[in-house]
Amino acid sequence: MLSPDATLIDVAFAVCTALDHAGERALLVGGSAATFYAPDAYQSSDCDFILALGPDARDVTSSPESVGFHRVGEGIFRHADLIYTVEFPKGPAQIGIDYIVTHATVHRGDEILHVYTPTDVVRDRLIHFWAWGDYNGLRVALDVATARRSEVNYEEIVAWTDREFHAAPAAYDRVRRELFLADLRKILD
Repeated sequence: MLSPDATLIDVAFAVCTALDHAGERALLVGGSAATFYAPDAYQSSDCDFILALGPDARDVTSSPESVGFHRVGEGIFRHADLIYTVEFPKGPAQIGIDYIVTHATVHRGDEILHVYTPTDVVRDRLIHFWAWGDYNGLRVALDVATARRSEVNYEEIVAWTDREFHAAPAAYDRVRRELFLADLRKILD
């Protein structure tokens, strides 16, 4: 069980481990993955897991409940003593047109966490700025890049933005892309 002072990262490890023990592979995505990599820069209030194998979100009940979470809506779980929720958005894991086929697996003692790579977190947060002008997404993408600069692949991000822009040019702002890439290059150099 989780203690009342558990962090979002503690919740992520506990839930992912419980899911893993039940044979349900889940990937931590979104803002909660950003919190994992840059907790001093960004704090999410929920853990978003996309199920890679096993049942869909409506069928996941025993694993989150084994660590104290109870269903409050379809795919949403709450803990009586914690501010964090656990959510299971519909998969597959995807950033723009790219399906996520690789991820990081982190061990902490007997616990396990499957999570986006730092590069994928940067891409995931960037798309919020690039497509919709969400400056918080820009800040978080750059914060994660700063915190994990040796693990962020600039060339992969450039190639991805090229593919995205080619697939849907009207969906993305070219100027925001160039501003982001210039800022990212400064961080990673």
